[in-house]
Amino acid sequence: MIPPTVRHMGLSAAERVPGAAELGVHLYVIRELNQSVAMRSSMNPTDVPFSKLTAVLLDIGADRLIRTGQAPYPVPSASLSGGGPFALLARTDRLRAAEPLDRLEFSLHLPPPPYRNNPALVQVMMNSIHQLTLFGYYSEWYGYGSTRLPPAADRRLEGIPPGWIQTGYPGPAFGYRDLRGFVLKRSKGGG
Repeated sequence: MIPPTVRHMGLSAAERVPGAAELGVHLYVIRELNQSVAMRSSMNPTDVPFSKLTAVLLDIGADRLIRTGQAPYPVPSASLSGGGPFALLARTDRLRAAEPLDRLEFSLHLPPPPYRNNPALVQVMMNSIHQLTLFGYYSEWYGYGSTRLPPAADRRLEGIPPGWIQTGYPGPAFGYRDLRGFVLKRSKGGG
């Protein structure tokens, strides 16, 4: 979703900026899906991690893309060890595999619970995966380095995240002077 890019720093200088896959943002997405307490308790009565259920959903989209001949480089079914069809698609095909899921162009009885016959949750999850990827890339998560996977109380910033550099964010501070509103003048008329 966020490929590596080249950032131009003048007329003759350029710097390569890593993409989401290189930064391991998928680990952030998996962690956030699995830590979703509300989903685990109310909508997912099983002990299967929510990220695994979501992977099955994405595999349904990938399988549909392959079966309809829309994947330019279909993956042979014999090579699916260690991952489902979605994991083995090219990056652009992965985005295209999510489209029929978002448009609900598949049989809603195919996914596992809690997605089964739950079109609203399928669409919310397709949107959430995009959002979580962006959050993981542009937030401080990568900057936590070796402490990024433990609980939040155990994390410490070990470096400057690439997303901060790209956006020009100066980093955490105890406060920035900023416009906090305007002084209001009250009229004596009681208004």
